[in-house]
Amino acid sequence: MSRPIWIASLVVSVAAGVLAGCGGGGSEQVTPAELVKRADAICAAEQASFDRVQAHPPPSSRVAAEQTDDLIGAAEGADSKLRGLAPPDRLEAAYKRYLEARDRAVDQMKRGKLAADEADSAAYGAAQATEAREATQRAKLARKLGLKVCGG
Repeated sequence: MSRPIWIASLVVSVAAGVLAGCGGGGSEQVTPAELVKRADAICAAEQASFDRVQAHPPPSSRVAAEQTDDLIGAAEGADSKLRGLAPPDRLEAAYKRYLEARDRAVDQMKRGKLAADEADSAAYGAAQATEAREATQRAKLARKLGLKVCGG
């Protein structure tokens, strides 16, 4: 199995995707500037986790599956925190689209993990390719919200 290309794109994708899903889940609405500040801080912590996981290319499908599982955990943890932010009403729809795009990235990571568990390099590569194609859209959604770290 070749070194996963998607791991690098997932850093951007997941970070970007963190803000996409369901806006308005928090108990206190934040200002646009506070949304950017808090979301980018969450994404920075997530990116640091991704960097640690990806420090070494996986030598086998088993290790790739383990790394992908760690990435999924980091992404889902960031998602949970991002969903705790309630964006201003005028940004709620855009924030929701961003978090939804992030959810799709996590779904692709889960497909990739399953493929790695089964040593199916073709399916793993397909999940990576889908993730890479969608990364640009997630970054655009993040930028529309004013995010800098999450937008890669």
